[in-house]
Amino acid sequence: MTNSNSNLNAERIERIPATLTDDGAWCWFADPRAMRYVNAATGSVKTYIGYIDVAGNIQAVQYDHITQERKQVQVRTGFQQDDHNNPTFLALPDGRVMIFYSEHSTTPYFYYRVTTRPDDLETLGPEKIIDTTGYGNTTYPSPFVMTDQPGYFYLLWRGVNWHPTVARFTLPDPDGDVSCDMEPKQIVDSRSHEQETGKRPYAKYETNGKDKIMMTYTYTHPDNMIPNSLYYSYLDVNTLRLHGADGHQLADLNRGPLKLDNKETDPAHLVDRQPGIRNWNWDIAVDKEGYPVILFVRIHEEKNRHHYCYAKWSGTEWRITPLADGGRWFHQNDQREHCYSGGMTLDHNDPSTVYMSFPVQGKHGEVFEIHHCVIADDGTIATINQVTEDSSQNNVRPFVVRNAALGEAYDLIWMHGDYYYWDHTQGRLGYTTGLRTLCDIVVSEDEARTDPSA
Repeated sequence: MTNSNSNLNAERIERIPATLTDDGAWCWFADPRAMRYVNAATGSVKTYIGYIDVAGNIQAVQYDHITQERKQVQVRTGFQQDDHNNPTFLALPDGRVMIFYSEHSTTPYFYYRVTTRPDDLETLGPEKIIDTTGYGNTTYPSPFVMTDQPGYFYLLWRGVNWHPTVARFTLPDPDGDVSCDMEPKQIVDSRSHEQETGKRPYAKYETNGKDKIMMTYTYTHPDNMIPNSLYYSYLDVNTLRLHGADGHQLADLNRGPLKLDNKETDPAHLVDRQPGIRNWNWDIAVDKEGYPVILFVRIHEEKNRHHYCYAKWSGTEWRITPLADGGRWFHQNDQREHCYSGGMTLDHNDPSTVYMSFPVQGKHGEVFEIHHCVIADDGTIATINQVTEDSSQNNVRPFVVRNAALGEAYDLIWMHGDYYYWDHTQGRLGYTTGLRTLCDIVVSEDEARTDPSA
């Protein structure tokens, strides 16, 4: 903008990294870990951001876009110190907000709290439990409300036999209580026989909000299989039938899960499989045509090279765009989790927009920095720009806040700092990270001309 006094320097707005919290982390398989919610009935416009701190406390931030007031809400103290346990959010049709969290594959319980008033996390009711005993342990809660199924919400997680699982529950009553309306069902099965253990597909989910839950999943953990295939399908919640991208039926969950064999050739089901490559998925969204878009990484056999890819269904095939060399694992622990990439995220409002973390050389050496990328309609990279630069510590696992308007407060959030392991118990050095976002500052043109980063 230009100051009205012509004798003063011209000014412009510049976005720079700012600390949201200096103690927080999240994984990338439980979503939405942050969301913006506009309540037409109350006029409220708020963003909710969840994370787990190093002490194992489940935390949330509530930002009011109208008053610009930010509040910190502690959801649960003394939980399992594990970054897999970050909370996820669901905005209910009556405006109340529901928060889910669970331990990392140790207990058959989901924990949740529901606000007693619309839009306000400070009114969270008491902690309640969804018991999944007999249906596996609980990790990565991903909740959805579907307009074709009013009165219910769907919850997806890693559950039955350590595989993607779905169940339907009644919406919370005035006391916050829910009941299971459809018993948990395993969605896919990568085991060669029922007694086999260790296989665990990793899934990411998105929905059209009406009748379909779209998902991308691997055959198993990339550490455990070469090649490790990446798949796509969608679940029709009205029939519980699983379909490929072209609409043909793959399985009926009423009769059992879809069997996987890591040798799929169906082009509407198989997204990617490359010799010597371990695939892992990072995000899934739906474009303006209703076609799925997927972010995934091809990890070389030795795990020391990670290559980022963008896949979009064209209507007849998956069109894959190589995005960037993601380097190797981002963390300081050279002994474990070599498939941990810096990470990627889509803008779900416009999935031609990608944010990704990969290493670049700066004044502090090679550091993982956040980059912004736009994919053209023909699948080529239209633009790519660096968002953070000359950082002293890594910037990883970016996330575009669901329903956020890019360019507004709390639209993009990422982890910043040193990371050693996902577990911070028993004397381990784990996730010593915080969360950062972008904030606006006013920069004079004279300052900008002397700033080499401008």
